[in-house]
Amino acid sequence: MRRAPLVPLLLLAACAEPDVPLPWSAPPEQPLDLRVTVRPLHVALLQPITVTLDRYRADGVEVSFQPVVEDERFVTDRITKAEERAFGDGWVQRTELVLLPVAGPGELQVPAFAAETVVAAGEEPQVATTDEVTITVDSALQGEHGAGIEAPGGPFAARTNWWLWGGGAAALLLAGAALARWFARRRRAPDDPLTVAVPAHVRALRELQRWRGAPRGTPAEVAAFYVGVSQVLRVYLEERFGLHAPERTTEEFLRDLESADTLARAHRAELERFLQQCDLVKFAAVVPGEEEHQRTFELAEAFIESTRADRIEREAATARPSEVPA
Repeated sequence: MRRAPLVPLLLLAACAEPDVPLPWSAPPEQPLDLRVTVRPLHVALLQPITVTLDRYRADGVEVSFQPVVEDERFVTDRITKAEERAFGDGWVQRTELVLLPVAGPGELQVPAFAAETVVAAGEEPQVATTDEVTITVDSALQGEHGAGIEAPGGPFAARTNWWLWGGGAAALLLAGAALARWFARRRRAPDDPLTVAVPAHVRALRELQRWRGAPRGTPAEVAAFYVGVSQVLRVYLEERFGLHAPERTTEEFLRDLESADTLARAHRAELERFLQQCDLVKFAAVVPGEEEHQRTFELAEAFIESTRADRIEREAATARPSEVPA
């Protein structure tokens, strides 16, 4: 059997259509053009968005184009630039940026981009620009953290008039289920996986460890660090004490705290200092030093450790006086 030549197959693969089609059905009339596509337009905090920039230049035209986002509300995760390819009498090049929104919830604008022709001194260059693109950023609870919150089970079924028969059948079922569990325990191998509910403090401490090693070399990375650590603590407060911290501003949260659990109120000063430090970074563009980063991280970690449910229960059991028989 004859095999197909390798070169034509490679050429076909190189000519395959990209995931995002070109924004032009025919080469533009102007010597320079720039188009932008942003996907998706609705994301959660720190969820990546892809900005696709397609730049066209006529043959013989030299272009200056630096696709950089200097907006502190975004962290640039990756920039990929493809090779130029022929398009009509000119050339097309695609650049993709993966951005992480670190501000929200609410609407954010992906900044405009610009490219211009390179001309001799004294000549006027031609400039091609894109429009700003608006995206909507939701609370992180609707993404990764929200997926971990389980809804309660349904209500108990209403009793029927056949309560005697139902009671007898339920007793038999319970006895059978107990017997089946007993046999299952005896047969279960030591390495059988068991489903165990993960306590709120365990999830929170794991998330904090992920942020401990996060880069903090630029203002945008510092903002991402404070947003991330603050979100971990807010989600923990909701799961541990039922406070709607992720959806509240700092002022609203501190007001709600007055009617919260006694244990949570006892740590009001620590929480206020922590949240105000995060707000300064997020809204006032304050860039603290590494010592302040570490202090903020340790404050969040210490609060979680001191309020974890298992420790409170253990301390309460230790403090309870032992019962002495009469």
